[in-house]
Amino acid sequence: EDVTRDTVELVRLCHYDPLKFVLHAYPWEQEGWLQHDKGPDTWQAEVLQWIGEEAKKRAFDGHTPVLPIRKAVSSGHGVGKSTIIAWLTDFIMSTRPHSKGVVTANTSVQLETKTWTAITRWTQSCLTAPWFTINSARMYHRQFPKSWFVTPQTCREENSEAFAGQHAKDSTSFYLFDEDSAIPEIIHTVAEGGMTDGEPMQFRFGNCTRNNGSFYEACFGRTKAHWN
Repeated sequence: EDVTRDTVELVRLCHYDPLKFVLHAYPWEQEGWLQHDKGPDTWQAEVLQWIGEEAKKRAFDGHTPVLPIRKAVSSGHGVGKSTIIAWLTDFIMSTRPHSKGVVTANTSVQLETKTWTAITRWTQSCLTAPWFTINSARMYHRQFPKSWFVTPQTCREENSEAFAGQHAKDSTSFYLFDEDSAIPEIIHTVAEGGMTDGEPMQFRFGNCTRNNGSFYEACFGRTKAHWN
């Protein structure tokens, strides 16, 4: 009970502070797979801090829609993109009751073996792990499986409907894109429909391997003004 109470209090204090959440929700420097790690890299900490500041500015009251939080990060290989996607998944799911999310990647292999695998590993090590069930098909709150969940979805164009109709008027509708440069345009277009109510969030991470397309435009092109 004390553990649960402490976890609830931590989550409450971290509502606008994803960096604090990441620093306290995982077993850094404790025996096990994180024993040699102290916490996020500098770029990851900066992203987390910025997200917290933006959420605080919007101060979502539970019913009046606020502007989406949008972040696009272009980077090289092996810098920890899948890891920060896992942290953001746990942060949103833990601090925003009845949030609904979709996670995708450029290929089903990337999604299954890297992105969703990272989410599974970090979630199982998170302080809030007892609240959730996670398997290959979805992550959901054990008491509210139909209204509080996140699912991995392939980004094939014919699967675009899986990104439609996601609304969380009294919470957060969120989308996480891994290796976003190669994700079809139709997926981004459909996902925009989930950015209209509640406290919506969309995060794109990838290697900018193309000088056109939605990811390039968000990082460097004509839609840059709508993104950080």
